Amino acid sequence: MADSNNQDNEHHFLPEIIERIRMAPSEPGVYIMKDAEDHILYVGKSRNLRDRIRSYFTTRTGRGNRIAMMVTKIRNIETIVTRTEVDALILENSLIKKHRPKYNVLLRDDKTYPLLKFTWQESFPRLSVVRRTQNDGALYFGPFVSPGALRDTLKLVARTFPLASCEIPLDGSLERPCVEYQIQRCLGPCAGLVSIADYRKVANEVRLFLEGKNDDLLSALHQEMASLAKDLKFEEAAKIRDRFLNVSMIQEKQGISFDIQHSVDVVAVVRDPPFVLVELLQLRGGSVSGKREIDIKNGEEAPDSELLGAFFDQYYGKDLSTIPDEILVGSPIPEDELMSLGWLSEKKCGKVRIHHPLRGDRKTLLDLSVKNGQEALIELKKQKGAFKEALSELAEILGLEAPPSLMACVDISNIGDAFPVASYVTFRDGKPEKSGYRKFRIQLEKGQDDFKMLAHVMERQFRENPLPDLLVIDGGPGQLGACVEKLAEMSKLPASRRVVSIAKERFRTGKLERIFIPGQENPVILPPHSKATHILVHMRDEAHRFAITYHRSLRENILRESRLLKIPGIGAEREKKLLREFHSINAIMAAPVEEIMRVAGVSRNVAQAILELGKG
Repeated sequence: MADSNNQDNEHHFLPEIIERIRMAPSEPGVYIMKDAEDHILYVGKSRNLRDRIRSYFTTRTGRGNRIAMMVTKIRNIETIVTRTEVDALILENSLIKKHRPKYNVLLRDDKTYPLLKFTWQESFPRLSVVRRTQNDGALYFGPFVSPGALRDTLKLVARTFPLASCEIPLDGSLERPCVEYQIQRCLGPCAGLVSIADYRKVANEVRLFLEGKNDDLLSALHQEMASLAKDLKFEEAAKIRDRFLNVSMIQEKQGISFDIQHSVDVVAVVRDPPFVLVELLQLRGGSVSGKREIDIKNGEEAPDSELLGAFFDQYYGKDLSTIPDEILVGSPIPEDELMSLGWLSEKKCGKVRIHHPLRGDRKTLLDLSVKNGQEALIELKKQKGAFKEALSELAEILGLEAPPSLMACVDISNIGDAFPVASYVTFRDGKPEKSGYRKFRIQLEKGQDDFKMLAHVMERQFRENPLPDLLVIDGGPGQLGACVEKLAEMSKLPASRRVVSIAKERFRTGKLERIFIPGQENPVILPPHSKATHILVHMRDEAHRFAITYHRSLRENILRESRLLKIPGIGAEREKKLLREFHSINAIMAAPVEEIMRVAGVSRNVAQAILELGKG
């Protein structure tokens, strides 16, 4: 009966769409909706592709005007089958980030936040800062939204626990430890001065601290202190006492606390049409440890449950995100949608509880999240209003048909013919959108110039990608002409003024910015204090910074590698071995002599020569 009803609902749609639905697999995977021009409209995932795709073409979807409008434009549907729903989630996130489909609910905040990696799988665990997790047995803590919070955490760990913080191999082979051991901030595993069991006692204390289990940590420290005192080891007991007092003081300073010891995220949707935010509060060890606001695109008509589902997919689906034990949501989630979030427990390898609290500490946390979200929404409206005004002013100055939403800027960085590179940075609604940043290493014939290099960048960037609403070239009319000519060859140049260049006034004060427009002899002089000028200058400066950073790192790496090859006894094969083992020149320079000797198979004199290279 159900299949009969579905067939009745399908008869309104194109035969090829009906056939696509019928041919879709009943397996987990990703579906991609496309329009008549093969543009991607929507990317989604499902445990059962056929059922999910069919649901879009029934009359009982209740998905609102946004999805209804999308369905009328669908002319093709592609599917990609995956092994599991978690695999589908990873693929969906990758495709959404790459294509940013028009009808997907999108998290505008695309930053990659750092985590703390704790190498728990090693005999002597250490902490390091990373950008993504790996299935390597290590423990990951974060993400840390605030760089200051990350620095503070590392400082607290270093001051409180004598954990190794260097990159030296901890195999006990060194004759003497470094200064960290002398000031009692390390137990000296590099020189074999501590057993694995004793070191891991401290490592476990660090783990409890990072998990926010301060009560458990204090209890363990108190027991250890009492045991050492009983055995008359008063000096060692005093060290544990200092650690105990330090953790106690930290706990007192953490402010608002709740009787919840496991990890909790509090997620609330806050609206003030057309603005929509997701507010995230993180609770660790009973204390609020961080908060974050995520601006939502295409969320005005979507119900809270759809926005929460998109948030879970795109936030917790990232490799870098750690999933908490419990998630509190500001709106009830229907049972069928709740069941579809089972991948969270699968990815975490442990139960994740999701619920909407009505009373107690959890309701207090939810109210706190909503309050923070409302305050953030007020600030967002102010920012959006200022950016909207600036973009309208920019459209008027440049004669654009409408205020530009997606803008990009291109810059070239080179010294003579040495290591020429280009940068491409993107801004969305006046703010940097780093997911669109690109860098290019340019390798053309000798005697290359900016004009040829810019044309080369146009070819590479826009061969398959459309032009943004406004493309800004860092340079004068010559640079602009080279880009316009190449774009015209590629049939990419629109009739409107969507490609311009920006350059400083050189003949008078040197402070005025000039905009060159194709086909217009005289440049437009930008008002020095206008909001539109500030946006363009910010774009140009950001492109310059991105290009210079890439150029500098490329130059330093190449110069160092070439110097490495000049050392007698180091050829291309040994250089490859060293880079394969240490991953970078800097890591090679920081390695012990014995380790370089082992990896490269060279004498002590040659290994010492490599280290001397790093001092040069």
